[in-house]
Amino acid sequence: MNLPGIPTTRISGGAPEPARVAVVGNGLLAAEVVRNLGLVGIPVAVHGPEDFWQTLRLADLQECYCAVAADGDHEARRRLNQLSQVAGIDFVNVSLGADGITVESFPFGSDPECACLECEIELTADAGLPQAPDPIATSIAGALAAAAALHCSGHGARRLSIPELNGASTSVRLERRLGCPACTTAWRAPRIIHTRNRWSARDFLRPDAPALAAQVVRLSDALVTACECADCGPVAALAGMVNRPAAQFAATPPACPGCGAAVQIESCDAFSLGELTERFGGGPVPAKFALAEIGGATVCFALEATARDGAV
Repeated sequence: MNLPGIPTTRISGGAPEPARVAVVGNGLLAAEVVRNLGLVGIPVAVHGPEDFWQTLRLADLQECYCAVAADGDHEARRRLNQLSQVAGIDFVNVSLGADGITVESFPFGSDPECACLECEIELTADAGLPQAPDPIATSIAGALAAAAALHCSGHGARRLSIPELNGASTSVRLERRLGCPACTTAWRAPRIIHTRNRWSARDFLRPDAPALAAQVVRLSDALVTACECADCGPVAALAGMVNRPAAQFAATPPACPGCGAAVQIESCDAFSLGELTERFGGGPVPAKFALAEIGGATVCFALEATARDGAV
């Protein structure tokens, strides 16, 4: 996705250079971030907050050194925070609202133990609320976010707050929160293996099939495992919901086609390889990546691999 009039890659020798910063946003604030990065010649890839989970490949994000969330709701920012943790790159979150300008920097690339976006409960609950933008404030916020993207590396996450353009700014260190859902699992900067999204063992692995089947993985997307009508029970017309991403039904849960009652949806993001094989056979799992604890270390299996990634 390109913002009108804003270059998103830099040309060198006739070929576009790989993006070094990924910006998620499609509004004026995102355009200001991209413009300021362009002034110093930084190649940028821009993705819409509504579809970046599909368009921003983990392999491409690994080529960047920072991701910037400049637009979108809390869920989009939360997922970009998650993806940056896995890729092991810095993350900047910028918002402009009733409380003024807020720029947060999370140096996952150099300090995997720093706080993350979800460590700050109150802030993330309100981040990204739409406001009537002040052009000057938007320009300043975009410049600050671009500067943060270039100088995020270091130790510790920080938040810069400017409540009013003529008011005093504050910069505070963000502390990691015990029990933060994004920090409780050891998924920060794991070893990433690009693999084909296929769930059947190859011939040379068949002797190890029983052990492999018991290996538990955590998917990037929770999947619907069961759904039925509270009154009618299992309904054949709802069978197509099973094994699809639960996020597709979070906003508007379907009603029973028979009686109109609410549908009960069960979802899960942790499965054994045996379960995934039973559910999907040789077909793809609708997830971006899978995390597994192997030999005491976290391994990420990127499920978007193509031939150019050297997939295994």
